[in-house]
Amino acid sequence: MYIPKSFSVTDQAMVFDWIEQWSFGKLVTCQRGRLEVNSYPFFLDRDKGELLAHMARDNNQWQSLIMADDLVVCFDGPHGYVSPRWYSRPDGVPTWNFVSVQVSGRAELIKTEAESISVLERLSEFNEEHYGEGWRLSELDHNLLPVMLKALVFFRIKIEKIEAKAKLSQNRSKMDQVGVIQKLMAKPSTEQQTLAALMKNTMKGS
Repeated sequence: MYIPKSFSVTDQAMVFDWIEQWSFGKLVTCQRGRLEVNSYPFFLDRDKGELLAHMARDNNQWQSLIMADDLVVCFDGPHGYVSPRWYSRPDGVPTWNFVSVQVSGRAELIKTEAESISVLERLSEFNEEHYGEGWRLSELDHNLLPVMLKALVFFRIKIEKIEAKAKLSQNRSKMDQVGVIQKLMAKPSTEQQTLAALMKNTMKGS
């Protein structure tokens, strides 16, 4: 990832928070020059430094996952357009603010039923806690679980490298940053308001 120094994020705890917050990532694999890209919900195991996920068995990406020459998982945070008119002086150009995390490593298939069920439980419990209403895997009809397990392939990615970039107008003056924050906060989009909140936090920490 191209990361200018002013946009680099090296705080691992913060980056882990971002991965959990924007956990629906894109898995990119490259095998013998062939690229394949698919999106999956991931669970981050901070203690073990790995990502857990599953895909449909009918999805051919799992067959090349282990033999991939390279793989990366991309997690994209909020993003938004920035107009030059939002700056205090007319010396800017249109740009785009955003947050992005890329994780690279090596993949392993999860082959035991117990581990596969554990991945389903961890994924569902984490997302139910943040977005749902407390549903648990134990509520699923016991006859459906074996069918589901056969239809899915479970895997882990051992994290070897993490790169994080937050382009949040750090290269502009404080006055310009405040102007961008105010304009983003006034937008009806919650994504742009979240982007503004990230900009505020970045200003406080600088």
